[in-house]
Amino acid sequence: MATTARLRTVSEDVATFFESCRLISPIRNNYRRISTATISPPSSRSVSSSSSSPGQSVSSEHFDASFVNKEVDEVEIPAVLHSIETYMYIGFTNDRAKILWDRYVTVIDEAFDGDFFDYVRWHFEQVNVPDATTSTDDWNACMIAMGVNEKLRMAILLPEFDDIRFTATCKYWVLDAMEICYCALEGMDDRLRMERVRLKQLQKMAGSTSESPPPPSSTSYKLTASLLPSEPQATILSPSCDATSGQPTPLVATTYAAPSNLQHHTMLWRAGDRERSEAFYNKETQEIKLAAISTIPGDFNSQRKLAYWTPQRETADRYAQWTKHKVDISEIVIIQVAVPESLIKALVVKYLWYNETRMPREEWRKLVYYSRRAEDPPPELDYIEQCDLLIGHIASGINCKFERLNHWNQIKDEDVLIVRIAGKQKVAIQWVFNTTKARHGFEEQCRGKVWLHYLGTFKVSPSESNS
Repeated sequence: MATTARLRTVSEDVATFFESCRLISPIRNNYRRISTATISPPSSRSVSSSSSSPGQSVSSEHFDASFVNKEVDEVEIPAVLHSIETYMYIGFTNDRAKILWDRYVTVIDEAFDGDFFDYVRWHFEQVNVPDATTSTDDWNACMIAMGVNEKLRMAILLPEFDDIRFTATCKYWVLDAMEICYCALEGMDDRLRMERVRLKQLQKMAGSTSESPPPPSSTSYKLTASLLPSEPQATILSPSCDATSGQPTPLVATTYAAPSNLQHHTMLWRAGDRERSEAFYNKETQEIKLAAISTIPGDFNSQRKLAYWTPQRETADRYAQWTKHKVDISEIVIIQVAVPESLIKALVVKYLWYNETRMPREEWRKLVYYSRRAEDPPPELDYIEQCDLLIGHIASGINCKFERLNHWNQIKDEDVLIVRIAGKQKVAIQWVFNTTKARHGFEEQCRGKVWLHYLGTFKVSPSESNS
């Protein structure tokens, strides 16, 4: 039987502190209301130095995703992490959440007694609903049949993101959004503990002598945004708290600009959520863990989890914008990595283009065909598995349902992702470090060459968006 200990989403001591600041409400009907100013730190802004200029540096404000938000004063979160309310919060209907909760608290199979979120994965693996992949499939009907609530359905179906939606299946995107949302809830307590420390430190800097927070009516609070890993210069601004509302004015906090180019390096980008991005890169130790952001299947992998990157900043930005809409309380991050040319030269690189004219031809179509069907490629493609670094175009399933195809040659030239870069339509490109040798090389030689661009949450306080 799964453990049903009532683990609070926000622990009592943390909640007490923020309740005294009037930033979190007491529990009511198994939910808490929490100020968006507390959970949505503002995007960082560029700090100029004598050696940098806007054209030579990159910070969060250079991504369109930083400006994708909705103004609200507060959000409601489940009071208990492992609860029926959490199943509903991450995207299930009330009826489906009840079924999942019943399975979680009741032994239905001795061989399957997993953690809370394991039952979500189990649901999508076992549900007898045909997956939606192409523009001709009814994605909304698919999600309704799987018990997905209207809020998440509408976010996934936003027409302005149809291009990237068709790069994976309906079940993949739903599960991905739910996992990001659950990770945000799971990390909420740690996130608020860090914010409590910052608030107390800044109170001391402002001359406060009390360890406990004074009432909001007489004290100005200062919130700090998450810091990026490299630390050249920082500027901290300290706006005051609104004494009448108890809502702190979010801080335009630090900014650590990353180089847009680095000599003898190639910049790679990837969009994701804060929790997994920080699991990928430990800014204190500079340790890199590709496993933290690896998934399956992909265009070039059917049986092993791999992490995909793009050399196109605009492509990563598009994914970040859509992710914000799907998971409104999770802070979205774009990872930037400078890969040394010396590493690339030491690897066996295989280019996989959809329109390759040189022999052997059609490798891209063949590999995408088998990978997206979660099948082992035929022996004729075994040599690709030995290549260290795969670079190629990103497939889009907008026109074809890969599992229904009878042959790889049914994949057309139109079945590639197109992105707008510098005003022009260009084919999207992806990189994947395919072998153990390549992944180890990446993790060792890219240490200290990683920047996490924090792009904020979708739901933000009105004062933050106007700052």
